[in-house]
Amino acid sequence: MVLETRQVNGGTVMVVALRASKSRRLPLTHRCLLPLLPVAIWASSAESVWSQAAAPQTAPPAAQQPVRDVAAGPAPLQPDQQMPTLAIVNGEPITRQQLASESMKRFGEEVLESLVSKHLVFMECQNRGILITEKDVNDDIIAKAKALGMSAEYWMKMICEQRKITEDRVKNDIIWMQMALRRLAEKEIQVSNEDIQKRMELEYGPKVRVREIVLTDRSEAEKIRAEAMARPADFGNLAKQYSKNPVSQALKGLIPPIALHTTEPAFEQVIFAMKPGDISEVLTYAENQFVVLKCEELFPAVQLPPDQIAAIEERLVKEISDAKLTDAAASLFKRLQEATKVVNVVNDPELSQKYPGVAAMVGDQVQIRTLDLAEECIVRYGQDILQAEIDRTLLLQALKAANKQVSQDDINNEIRRAAESFGYRKTDGSIDLQAWLTFVTDGNLKKVDFYVSDVVWKSVALKKLVESRVEVTTEDLQKGFEANFGQKVECLAIMLRDQRTALKVWQMASANPTEEYFGQLAKQYSVEPASQNNNGQVPPIRRHSGRPDLEEEAFSLKNGEISKVVQVGEYYIILFCQGMTEPVVTEFDAVKEHLYQDILEKKLRLAMEDEFLAIRGDAQIDNFLAGTSQSGKALRAAAKQNEQRGTQR
Repeated sequence: MVLETRQVNGGTVMVVALRASKSRRLPLTHRCLLPLLPVAIWASSAESVWSQAAAPQTAPPAAQQPVRDVAAGPAPLQPDQQMPTLAIVNGEPITRQQLASESMKRFGEEVLESLVSKHLVFMECQNRGILITEKDVNDDIIAKAKALGMSAEYWMKMICEQRKITEDRVKNDIIWMQMALRRLAEKEIQVSNEDIQKRMELEYGPKVRVREIVLTDRSEAEKIRAEAMARPADFGNLAKQYSKNPVSQALKGLIPPIALHTTEPAFEQVIFAMKPGDISEVLTYAENQFVVLKCEELFPAVQLPPDQIAAIEERLVKEISDAKLTDAAASLFKRLQEATKVVNVVNDPELSQKYPGVAAMVGDQVQIRTLDLAEECIVRYGQDILQAEIDRTLLLQALKAANKQVSQDDINNEIRRAAESFGYRKTDGSIDLQAWLTFVTDGNLKKVDFYVSDVVWKSVALKKLVESRVEVTTEDLQKGFEANFGQKVECLAIMLRDQRTALKVWQMASANPTEEYFGQLAKQYSVEPASQNNNGQVPPIRRHSGRPDLEEEAFSLKNGEISKVVQVGEYYIILFCQGMTEPVVTEFDAVKEHLYQDILEKKLRLAMEDEFLAIRGDAQIDNFLAGTSQSGKALRAAAKQNEQRGTQR
């Protein structure tokens, strides 16, 4: 189980998020405040995404509006630098100096590098006589929006909301920089016919669908391959039984179709030489990783209409050149840095004394002031950091009211718990804290303090506030045992968005109730990518997964039966039963303690989420940076009382 933080409508709320593998890269994985999703507390592994597919969003039509003007150089700062207090939380102020300090600690180095890069590019544009006007920027925004079928106004709104930045930052920090780099590096960005051909093959060329068995021992791989050669029809079952890739294992080894130029050349050569039914030799994919493949299906290249090829090639040229821009920009930056003397003052104590108030010097003419750097950090990250400081203040106030404290031992124990829950252990079985901290800080151990203060401390504080009222019942343990170690239903699934289509597909499936035909229907009609790409195959359905109607229908089916149409949220699902799995564990006492700890942790997280929402909902919060105000519980009660008095009079 993982707890993360996200910003929703300017705030931070909590969620219990389950992860199946520690290999997935999650920034600050142990984060604790997220919007809560409906996840059953008894299941210890993530349910398939096929049950939670999201409908695509489309942009509404809107009249095209002119975009605002933009300067040709670095953007001016936006915050009101004269506002000393940026928030008041239940009467306790959070100052601008406090916010600047926290923002600088976390993002000062990153923002300074960005400012230096912008000045280097701006100076080089001046040296070469390159001028990017406000019209150039506006035209580029209109072109980007038009390519997506949007108005410039809607495109700008979408980008600002997605990245949580202002229009000025979009124009000056993104569009202007992109255009400047392209102008400076355009001679280095060349798209060859070979580049276009490879991209055409990747998007429109042939594809191959295969099943895989991934193993970590070559001798075992050779043995499993021999079994597969003897019983080719059992390849999927062998993948389910032996494969070390948990994602494809759950789908009997089936993976999405492979296109040209998407894998290692040696693998590609083998895959595209196979025919349906062929089984490969044991292939070495990486150190201690050996793969056996079985070809399931070949997809021919798409035949493009001749009148569309020119437009497609024009699009590909732009996309390829955009991709090459990254490498060209890196090379350009390196040359500019070598040609221009850049002095980082803020990170050098001696230079900071010699040049007070200066963060960096770019060449002989440009100085970036520490004050400007701090304000730019607030411009870019101030609202998020301020919200985090508001949350910290609320929790400190709640701890004080409850006469509770967070100790260093509490912090250490929580870090150990998180590392252990993700399986970070040394060869001797002890918890590998160093490896865990390296993972959650993306390899930058200088950020451990931020991980502790921003993530671990908040998690511990909330746990302190709720732990006395959380208990694990006998019913919880029984459900946990059934969910994690009981039988599961293996099935194919088709997910649809409207009932009418679902009834049509159900009638078609019922008229020809075979596994092969059901898979073809899933490929044609299912709106969820995994089940569509994998001919309907989805991970087995467990009990107590948070989808009671689907579970009840699945467990009522017999092998080869087709379910009724089951509505789950806004989707309609049809199942084809392939049988039941065998229980993994039959002795309850053997896993009772593990279940108890797992369920306790999850119930704690749910209680923590409720507690945090209650603390925030009852607080008086004035956020001057965001321009929002929230009346506290006491103020709301007083206002209601005054209103009642006025009515009585």
